[in-house]
Amino acid sequence: MRLLLLVDPNIPVPPVQYGGTERIAALLAEGLVEAGHTVDLLAGPGSQKYNGCLQIHYKPGSGRISRAYRKILFRFRSGRLARSADLVLNFGRLDYLGAIAGKKLPLISVFQNPIPPSEIEELQRRFPQRLGLVGISRQQIAHLKSARAIRVIYNATDVERMPFQERVPAESYFVYLGRLTSNKGVHLAIAAAQAAGVPLKIAGPQSKEPGEENYFEREIAPHLDSRIEYIGSVNDEQKSHLLGQARALLFPIQWPEPFGIVMAEALACGCPVIGWNNGSVPEVIQSQRNGFVVNSVPEMVAAIQNIDSISRRTCRQDAEERFSKQAMIGQYLQLVEQLRAE
Repeated sequence: MRLLLLVDPNIPVPPVQYGGTERIAALLAEGLVEAGHTVDLLAGPGSQKYNGCLQIHYKPGSGRISRAYRKILFRFRSGRLARSADLVLNFGRLDYLGAIAGKKLPLISVFQNPIPPSEIEELQRRFPQRLGLVGISRQQIAHLKSARAIRVIYNATDVERMPFQERVPAESYFVYLGRLTSNKGVHLAIAAAQAAGVPLKIAGPQSKEPGEENYFEREIAPHLDSRIEYIGSVNDEQKSHLLGQARALLFPIQWPEPFGIVMAEALACGCPVIGWNNGSVPEVIQSQRNGFVVNSVPEMVAAIQNIDSISRRTCRQDAEERFSKQAMIGQYLQLVEQLRAE
């Protein structure tokens, strides 16, 4: 079977450093190739070719003419690739699908961000048959009237590439890993680490988003010292080492994030997660089994103090069972076969 995978052009597939959606798209492409299928990829500069065609597209500039030109060019390229495809997997924007809609191909559209009901309605109107809708957590789809039409497939990490660390020294550090924005709650991780008297390593890119430019200087930089350390962005190898040597990941998310892939990555390394009760955290983290779900800084401090009660081997087993590449690919292949049979 030949599948066409569409991904927005902002970050390459796979990403070099930060890039959640692109990392999932890469894992899916790898798994489909391993299952004997051909994958054509339309994605951003720096993307990897799998065993099919690779077409690069570029994000538009800020001008209206640039946006219109890039959209037309994308539709032309995706339409040409779709001629030989048996099924399309869309990780990108819906307005890119103009050339696909008229071809009556099976389409799987994957939502990695909060889902506006209007997007579901548009997809169901434009693709009345052979349409698969995928969400990445139950929380993400709970508000939708058409939730029954959406299959939940959790995002995954390549567990086999994440080295398992069963024991770490009692004096080891805690870690925060992710973008440094206020809605990720880095300042709360700092407050909890300081209150608990434990070292914290902070890794991730500083944000250039509107309203977030000064967050690092205002909420993070004043607290950096010998125990609260900022180490910048990390690549995959550095990430695995950082998580594997940490006593726990602090994940004080302050918005209903559909799925924080760093939680699965931490569990794969045997690293428990202390996560805020928001978004998908209660689905991923089972309190007192693979970490703790908390609602405040004092609760996070208490969880830090009790983190040694969590079995790191249980964390790894949980990642293997629920968040491995094999588990994710198996569910996508089931959906692919279902759509092709319709």
